[in-house]
Amino acid sequence: MLARLHLQNFTVFADADFQFSEGLNVLVGTNGTGKSHVLKAGYAVMSLSSSKLQRVDPITVAGALTETLQAVFLPGGLVNLVRDQAEKATANIWAEFDGHKSFEARIMPHQDMEDRLETRVASVQLNPFNLPLTRYGLFIPAKEILSFFNGFRSLYTVREVSFDSTYYDLAIRLGLLPLREIGKAIEVPLQVLQQVMGGSISIENEQVHFVPTGSKKQLPITLYAEGLRKFATLWQLLRNGSLTPETTLFWDEPEANLNPQLLRKLARVLATLARAGFQIILATHSMFLLKELHILSREKDVAKLPIRYFGLNADKPGDPVTVTTEDDFEVLPDIVALDEELEQSGTFLDVLNAND
Repeated sequence: MLARLHLQNFTVFADADFQFSEGLNVLVGTNGTGKSHVLKAGYAVMSLSSSKLQRVDPITVAGALTETLQAVFLPGGLVNLVRDQAEKATANIWAEFDGHKSFEARIMPHQDMEDRLETRVASVQLNPFNLPLTRYGLFIPAKEILSFFNGFRSLYTVREVSFDSTYYDLAIRLGLLPLREIGKAIEVPLQVLQQVMGGSISIENEQVHFVPTGSKKQLPITLYAEGLRKFATLWQLLRNGSLTPETTLFWDEPEANLNPQLLRKLARVLATLARAGFQIILATHSMFLLKELHILSREKDVAKLPIRYFGLNADKPGDPVTVTTEDDFEVLPDIVALDEELEQSGTFLDVLNAND
């Protein structure tokens, strides 16, 4: 579990602290306030917390993080991730796992042998992670991937493509074979997803098909509704063991291409996962999704929904983004999506009244 992420002088953040809950974490803000950057920074750090790096020195970890940040952000040089791009500017990332400070990295300029100034992860301090291999991040980007899954992995490895590494990482995880036995923690979420989807999916030889419930007929995934492919992605990750309660799920704009009816079902799926012990960190623009999650957090006769909201705001373009953290959506200030919806509602009523 990612307990904390502290970003200093990193992209749009001068100094921002994110103390995540063990369940559902929702980042809200306008475009350009760094929501995706938070997800990608957390994912990049958690990508290094596998057992593969438990016995290596900090210098090696710094090099690995440099490569990971380049692949995840595609920044055209890490200097673009440093908020103040003056010659001696530095950025810092701190992270805590399961409540223990385990990671600190500094991104700063470095003079290489050819007297070129470049930026890289210059230093890393870490405690032994001692985390099993499954305890790392899983990132679902805004664009669904099942429709171009076939051949994507080989294309990514041999060609220059404009996709960042989160798509390739997700493709690798989607391609894993199903588990022989399903754990109790994923039984209910899988059932909920299958009901929403009206079936399941099958991946063989990189060909993805939708399998309707009670039918032996398989449909190419490209004939399946785009919005429902997001549910299918989540189903496959649960079914093959890529997504477990020990894995932090980062999800960027899950509401993309979903109608209100499916958004309500998505909120139910997210709440089910959070109540089952999954940690989810997502970024959204959808006021509908926010309100539906708030409704679910007030449900009675069910386990309390662990949810935390993070409001990201900047007074004007170029100003550092500030972060407000609340466990109650009703007291989260400056929700731009809500302000815009209220303004539209008022204008809409004015138009209706004018036509009466």
